[in-house]
Amino acid sequence: MEQTVRKAFDVLEALAKSGGPRRLTDLSRELSLTKPNVYRLLSTLTELGYVSKEEATSRYSATLKLWEMGSVLVHDANLVSVTAPKLRDLAARAKESVQLAVYDAGYTVYVNKVDGPQPIKAMTTIGSRIPAACASTGKAILAYLDDAEVKQAFGLLRRFTTRTRTQRADLDRDLADARNRGFAVNYGEWRQGICGIAAPLRDHRGQVVAAMGIWGAEDSILGTRKEELSKLVLEIAGEASSELGYLEAR
Repeated sequence: MEQTVRKAFDVLEALAKSGGPRRLTDLSRELSLTKPNVYRLLSTLTELGYVSKEEATSRYSATLKLWEMGSVLVHDANLVSVTAPKLRDLAARAKESVQLAVYDAGYTVYVNKVDGPQPIKAMTTIGSRIPAACASTGKAILAYLDDAEVKQAFGLLRRFTTRTRTQRADLDRDLADARNRGFAVNYGEWRQGICGIAAPLRDHRGQVVAAMGIWGAEDSILGTRKEELSKLVLEIAGEASSELGYLEAR
């Protein structure tokens, strides 16, 4: 393990486990590190927001940033476990592959998936990310975010296929359609001929926190079954939102 990284985590853990603010000298003695070394580590951790310094006493404390990161992980784990039965139900009824995704800084990130019986599989893996503005799951979430987020997501686009929305007006039109009908559509904007339909998931606050989508070959998703599949994803996404505490979904 890289020693500087290890020492930084040792300092951070020591502060997190302390009953109160700590002096640099105490940390140096406890960790068997020189004071200049501990000072540099504390300065870096302070700059990153993980540590704060009391100017009056020159004592250091861990901030809530650690808790914030942990709460995000717990939230995502809960999201996956709560919605997993609904995702399996969607895959079984649609007879297509389905995915659960969250949004992160312009990208859609896949946190769970169920492969369907169709021959097209493994286009994405759990943990993989693609630009949100060219995925049905991404657009289902972007439709409810502010303009700054949409602008960031649009900035990640290039011409992945002939149908990628390289004009902002075209993306805005897709997002408006998603808000009006409740589901978003990928018309083959990431991979040629691979399309998707997705609906947003809301939590107990009514905030969109994820999206659940069906994807597959264009003829299968946007052909004669488009209306059936869109109603199905809306139904099951609504049930999943209810499981997450969204009252209006009930």
